[in-house]
Amino acid sequence: MAVLITLFGIFPAAVWSDEGLYAPKLSADKAYARPGWRHFATKRTVLYYQGEADLERLNRKLKGRRRGGFLGLFAGKESGSTMESLGRKVDYLFENAQDLLDMHNCKSRIKIMLYTYQNELNGVYADLTSQYNLSASDTDHIAFYFHKLKTVYISPENVTHGVLAHELAHAIIDHYFIIRPPSKVAEILAQYVDKHLNRR
Repeated sequence: MAVLITLFGIFPAAVWSDEGLYAPKLSADKAYARPGWRHFATKRTVLYYQGEADLERLNRKLKGRRRGGFLGLFAGKESGSTMESLGRKVDYLFENAQDLLDMHNCKSRIKIMLYTYQNELNGVYADLTSQYNLSASDTDHIAFYFHKLKTVYISPENVTHGVLAHELAHAIIDHYFIIRPPSKVAEILAQYVDKHLNRR
């Protein structure tokens, strides 16, 4: 399984148990453009979502307490629309992940799929591993990055700024190397970003 994960690049975050509701299968060319979905671009990403409420939930989840570093940056009243506020936060996470990794060559925008519910996300993970004939010991993940589609998958139910930074780090690593590193190496680097994000 480790070889398959290395070859196809599924880098999951921590496991989350859930019942797992079926989500429609995503083909490679429609992985981030399903009917009825909307999207908006930030400087570093394109975020696909189903409704404004999902953006608001994610924006609230990425809002921190009053203290220094990342959490202090967004304390207090936020200015602008939900999209503007969320876009600033996501770009900040991306740029800090790049700085922590010292990998600054990612020129393309990273795609982020925002699912309303965690069980939808679990269903998508199961479908993708099935579609690409990958074996998986479990199908429940808080979030994940899928190399074949160069897309991050998250849900506002359980995501945190550390989880999102972790998955963005996988995308940055994926774009940085001509020959991608083994999955265990990439996971260690992504965990480094998650661990050290609040120290900046």
